Amino acid sequence: MHLLMRPRKRAPHLPAEIEIEIISRLFAALPQILCIAAGLIIGSAIMAAQTGRWVFWWIAIAGVATTAARVVNILGFKRREPKGRLTLAEARRWEAGYAYTAFAFTLVIAALTVTAAWLHHPGGFVLSLGLTMALTAGSYLRTLRYWICAGLSTIAVGTQVAAFLLSGDALYQALSILLGVYLYSIYESSDYIIGQFEELLIIRRDLDFAASHDPLTGLANRRGLEKVLQQAREADERLGLLLIDLDGFKEVNDRHGHHAGDDLLKQVAARLQAMVRPGDLVARLGGDEFAVVVRGSADPAALSGIAERAVSLIKAPFVIIGQVVTVGASVGISVPSAAVSTNWTVESLTRSADEALYGAKRAGKGRSMIAQWDDVA
Repeated sequence: MHLLMRPRKRAPHLPAEIEIEIISRLFAALPQILCIAAGLIIGSAIMAAQTGRWVFWWIAIAGVATTAARVVNILGFKRREPKGRLTLAEARRWEAGYAYTAFAFTLVIAALTVTAAWLHHPGGFVLSLGLTMALTAGSYLRTLRYWICAGLSTIAVGTQVAAFLLSGDALYQALSILLGVYLYSIYESSDYIIGQFEELLIIRRDLDFAASHDPLTGLANRRGLEKVLQQAREADERLGLLLIDLDGFKEVNDRHGHHAGDDLLKQVAARLQAMVRPGDLVARLGGDEFAVVVRGSADPAALSGIAERAVSLIKAPFVIIGQVVTVGASVGISVPSAAVSTNWTVESLTRSADEALYGAKRAGKGRSMIAQWDDVA
C-alpha cells in the first residue's frame, strides 16, 4: 500500500510540458485495448452460450459498452482541434476520461472473476486470469501514469486474489499468493519504469533547450528562431519578424571589456523581453544581433511601432560595471505581403528582414526599415 499511495522513484513535480507528453502517450494503446476487449467479449459470449447463464451475456454487453467508451475517448483525443496544443488542465481532463473508462472496463473483468467464482466455473477462472494478466502486463509497460496503472492492477489482481482465496481450492489459494507477489511487483516495476522514463524526458527537454537557446541571455538562438518560424508557417500563422542590430556595441566592448559587453547584452535582452507580449519571441542570433517574432499580426504600421519602441528602449542609458554607457539600434522589419502570405519560407522571411536591417544602417542607423518583398522574396 505504501508503494500504491507514495511511489518512491518518480519525480515529485513534473514540468508541465513533460506531464502533458506523458498523458498524451496514454492514447496510443488502442490496438492493445481492442485485443483485450475482444477476449473479454468473445469469451463471455461463448460461456453464455455454453451455460445458458444470462449473467455472462450481461458481462459481454458491459464489455462492449465500456470498450466503446474507451474508443470514443481515444478517438476524441486524436481528433481534437487544435492538435498538439494542450494546456496542463486540458491534458488532465483527457487523462481523467481515459482513466474512468479504463477503470470501468477493469471492473467488468472483475465482475467476470466474481461470477466465475460464484458459479464455480473453471473456464471463467481461466479467462478472467488471462485477461487480468494481459491487462496488467500491458498497463505497467505502457501506462506511464502511476495512479492509473496501480489502480487498474489493484482492481483486477485484487479481485482475482480474493476470488481464489475464497474458492476453497488449495491450488487456487496457493495461486492467490503468487498473484499477491505479482501485484507487488507491478507496483515496484511501474514505479521504476515510469521514473526512468520521466528522467529521460526531462534530460531530453534540457538538451533540446540547450540546443535552441543562447547560454548567455537565455533567449532562443538562431535554431530556436527558425523552429518557431517554421511552425508558424506550417500553421499559416500571421506574423512579423524584426531583426535588431546594436549600434556602437563594439566600442563599449573594446573600452570596458568582454564582461561589460556580456552584461550589456543581457540587459538588452531583458528590455526586449519586457517589451513583447506573451506568445511573441525574442531571440539572440549571435554577437549583438537580436530578433523579435511578433505573432498574430501582419500589419506593417503596427510592426513599425514595435520597432521604434525597441530603438527607443535600447537608446536609453545602461549602467555597466558602475559606468553609464549608451548604444543605439537599427531594425529591419519583414512581414509577408498579401502576394506571398501563403508561400513564404523561413529563409525568405529572414533574408528580407536582413536586407531591411542593412538598409536602415546605410540610412544612418538608429532607425527601422520595412523590407520590400518584391526585391528579396
